[in-house]
Amino acid sequence: MLGYFCKRILLIIPTVMAVILLVFVLMASLMGTDTSRMIRYEDDVYGAPRLSLLQQYGKYCYRVFVRGDFGVNDSYNSPLDEDLMKRTAVTLKMTGISVLATYFAGLPLGVFAACRRGRWQDSLITSLTTFFSALPSFCLALGLVLFFALRLGWVHVTLQDPADHIIPIATLAVIGAANVAKVTRAGMAEVLDKPFILSLRSLGLSRGSVIFRHALKSALIPAFSVFNTVCANLICGSIVVERFFNLRGLGTCIIGAVGSRATTTLMGCVTIVALIMSVCSVITDLLFVLVNPSLRKTLSFGSRLRRRGGR
Repeated sequence: MLGYFCKRILLIIPTVMAVILLVFVLMASLMGTDTSRMIRYEDDVYGAPRLSLLQQYGKYCYRVFVRGDFGVNDSYNSPLDEDLMKRTAVTLKMTGISVLATYFAGLPLGVFAACRRGRWQDSLITSLTTFFSALPSFCLALGLVLFFALRLGWVHVTLQDPADHIIPIATLAVIGAANVAKVTRAGMAEVLDKPFILSLRSLGLSRGSVIFRHALKSALIPAFSVFNTVCANLICGSIVVERFFNLRGLGTCIIGAVGSRATTTLMGCVTIVALIMSVCSVITDLLFVLVNPSLRKTLSFGSRLRRRGGR
């Protein structure tokens, strides 16, 4: 099993390189045929020979993965590395808290709805999750600001205090929790209909013991299998939320780079986002293995076979 995850971690770099190549080709198509100055570096010499698209791609991958150099910020003519790290920290902090809040709220709601199938609680939770999962993030952000900031006055419209960050985090977490609750409810309902649940109940075990000690383990498998999708949705939603609340994260940087055609800044942001999503994919596999005992046995058995030479 350790070998499997080592391979998954090593695949992160080729995955990010493939994303960079795709973005290089797309930007070259949008800019036209002259791509010689698409990526700017601090030590570039004026009058140096122009590089082709593939040469620029190779040079960019070498600088990013070997030297950690993302180029020069097109707007401020300064090294992009420090600015990207600060913006990445803002986005990761908000997204990370939102992911935790998403699962802490979505899992109990999904389990509760599955245990109340056919009742008004199930109908209410299903309706709310369907509504919030289809609601655009900027609409929810506007509604939360109007209610909690302007009407109740609990937080500021502009982010002045740490407590004011609750609104952007809640905007992401509510939509994410709705999606997680839908998946958990479907998985839990399927588990509760299996024969081993009826067998456990016939042995005299209480409903709560059957749900939390036996059924919940199987219901967590579909919930954690969509961890990568949840993270992707939250990161995409953070682009809108950061712009709405004027947070200096990767989202506002991407929007500003697209508007000003700052190709170096855009490439740096895309590289960081691709790296984050690749890491989230590995975490998804890890969570899936932790909650799925049969998969752990399969990976362990496959590792033993490879060590014995397939015998």
